[in-house]
Amino acid sequence: MKAGNDMMSEERQFQILQNWFSPAFPIGAFSYSHGLESAIYHGVVTDKVSLQSWIDCLLRQGASRNDIIFITAAYRGEDVNQLCLALSAGRERFQETTELGRAFTQIMRTSCELAMPDGLAYPVAVGGAAQQMGLDVSKTALAYLQGFCTNLISVAVRSIPIGQGDGQQCLMALLPVIEEVCADFMHLTIDDVGGFALAADIYSLQHETAEQRIYRT
Repeated sequence: MKAGNDMMSEERQFQILQNWFSPAFPIGAFSYSHGLESAIYHGVVTDKVSLQSWIDCLLRQGASRNDIIFITAAYRGEDVNQLCLALSAGRERFQETTELGRAFTQIMRTSCELAMPDGLAYPVAVGGAAQQMGLDVSKTALAYLQGFCTNLISVAVRSIPIGQGDGQQCLMALLPVIEEVCADFMHLTIDDVGGFALAADIYSLQHETAEQRIYRT
């Protein structure tokens, strides 16, 4: 599949985005917890209610808020990669975005014949690929955030643990938040980048020195 297909159907766009943000997409996203493993270990996230609150904060005030801004900026062709990398809250967050970005970029080159440079942060790679593929940026942002939430819920289901049913209830409760975040933030510029999810950043930093851990971040 080559880039620049402006006539791509909505059904085909849905198929592509569903593939990109599926747990089975071979970039290894399932191995990153974004600091959630540490929050679970310290008893901050213990059940469905606290998990939903934790992810809600990440969506509204944390890294995923900025990710939407960077996806749309990259989609518009803006050079925002270095800023995106610089805003990583610690070594593991930097590792997470660079390793996911590297894997995603490689797959886009080999399977979709896209021209993408090395060293891209994950959301920047997603935005650039979506633009080259002719995908709708709002649909891309929605799918990206749902994939992010699904991955964290999967971490909680296995690590707290909570049941699969609780995990699905959590995701359903977060769907309106995902829509709201995309509507509010995807029209912003890099001048609006920022956040205030200090607990998430702190537990991500603590995870760097954890002696026992399952996830890479």
